[in-house]
Amino acid sequence: MSARRGLSALGLLVIVGLLGTPRPSAAQAGAVPAAYGLFTGTVAGVYVSTGIFVAKARTGAYLYSLEDALSLRWELAPVVVMPIGGVVLGLDDDQRLANSLKWAGAGFVAGAAVGIGVGSLFHETGEGQWAGGVIGSAAGLLAGSIYGALSHDGGDGGDGGGPEVPVLSFRIPF
Repeated sequence: MSARRGLSALGLLVIVGLLGTPRPSAAQAGAVPAAYGLFTGTVAGVYVSTGIFVAKARTGAYLYSLEDALSLRWELAPVVVMPIGGVVLGLDDDQRLANSLKWAGAGFVAGAAVGIGVGSLFHETGEGQWAGGVIGSAAGLLAGSIYGALSHDGGDGGDGGGPEVPVLSFRIPF
């Protein structure tokens, strides 16, 4: 019975060792943050372009067809530039990317609040509040992401020296 317990304990230790922190390969180390940067940059770029189109619509410059929206125009520049910036940040420094995402989220929320307030001051209808929220949140997202990327110093890991939180994960080798 004691040999079974010893083997069970040894098996349990081996399983715990296999479930430890995975070590990404050299190719995965840069690919995962770059993929996050590509995804978040694409979403942010589409949203910032939407904010530009909403701002132009509030001034009377409307889009009348999908062909008009997808034609070559400067308003679509964020859809191209922001994913490229996200990939570059992800490949360069994943903590800089995380800092940029944190500030982009904060700018999004703050910009939406300010935009809704300004929209309600200048327009009595609900469309003014809605449009102000979209325009403000898009501007805040853009400003926050740029500030977050430029303000990261890279010396302390980018999180202000806080403790690292362990994540329970496991891998199955193939």
